[in-house]
Amino acid sequence: MDLTGLTLEPAVVKALRWIDTHVEPIVEEAIRICEIPAPTFEEAERAAYVKGRFEQLALADVTIDRAGNVRGRRPGAGGGLGVAVGAHLDTVFPKGTDVRVKRDGSRLLAPGIGDNSVAVASLLAMVEALDAGGVRTVGDLYLTCNTGEEGLGDLKGMKVFVADVKDRVKALVALEGMKINRIIHTAVGSRRYKITFTARGGHSWGHFPSPSAIHILGRAIADISRLEVPSDPKTTYNVGVVHGGTTVNTIASQAEMLVDMRSVDIRSLADLERRILGIIERTAKEGDGKATLDLVGDRPAGSIPGTHPVVETCKAVHRALGLQTFTEASSTDVNAALGVGLPGVCISITEGANEHRLDEYIETGPIPTGIKNVLLATVALAGKA
Repeated sequence: MDLTGLTLEPAVVKALRWIDTHVEPIVEEAIRICEIPAPTFEEAERAAYVKGRFEQLALADVTIDRAGNVRGRRPGAGGGLGVAVGAHLDTVFPKGTDVRVKRDGSRLLAPGIGDNSVAVASLLAMVEALDAGGVRTVGDLYLTCNTGEEGLGDLKGMKVFVADVKDRVKALVALEGMKINRIIHTAVGSRRYKITFTARGGHSWGHFPSPSAIHILGRAIADISRLEVPSDPKTTYNVGVVHGGTTVNTIASQAEMLVDMRSVDIRSLADLERRILGIIERTAKEGDGKATLDLVGDRPAGSIPGTHPVVETCKAVHRALGLQTFTEASSTDVNAALGVGLPGVCISITEGANEHRLDEYIETGPIPTGIKNVLLATVALAGKA
């Protein structure tokens, strides 16, 4: 696939030139967005800001939907399916985190600046660039800055968005801040459980050896840790959080843990889940206790081949921009599309490091190329009118 013709279209040239001449305002927008706290489940303040920007850009059908997503539509000329483009609003950092952005030369440093403030700013910049160039697409562009991508958010926002637009679009393009050369078209699926063990418990001397919820939990973790899983298709598990007990001299009547299971393959994930839940049931029974299961995360696995037209389009954009493409499997908003059979990719804006850490940072130099990456992929997929 050759996109030379598209990149030479006068309207597209004008849009790309607008990006080059508006780098500082785009960076300033990323900073403003980053400095509005947006922990998962608490994105409302950032969503209100983005909704205002959607309205300033005169998008159609601007709203905040039932999942808290900001949504808008850039009408096309008509005559085909549209394209969905999304960037998640939420961050992993709790309220109270210092999210003020610091500049160090070409770097911006702050929790959440790369994941995902710069991507939200880039989605807005893409729309401004299209307008500045007078670029019309054939299909409508369905745009969202969505909630609940991180952690226990479980893709709640993108799941709602995809359910609403999947019959009107040919693909989803999800945006992340870092790894500009990356294309994700394989979604790592996951199943996550909060498992609560209960037992009689009692006084550590007077009621010994009364069943202990912590002892049951410990045996369950030990058995889980001995499970063998395939490396191809890659499949993993982790007990990430453990709580339980009250005092050192009390036999615990309750203990809980959070278990994460992942795979790029639906069947391997289902098999791992079956084995782990079997361990939970058995250890609870053997320990004279009970186990309660609460599914807290369900991210579908899925993929499209590297030869799929959506992927080939993104690769062609990379070639046109001089980017060196690599692909990897990951868990992103694109899971929500691939899991229901809608083709999708996740592409990125810039380079950086330390995502999900307080010392997270991005480089500002690649940002114009990253926005061009999004713009060209979106226009190529939706069709240039």
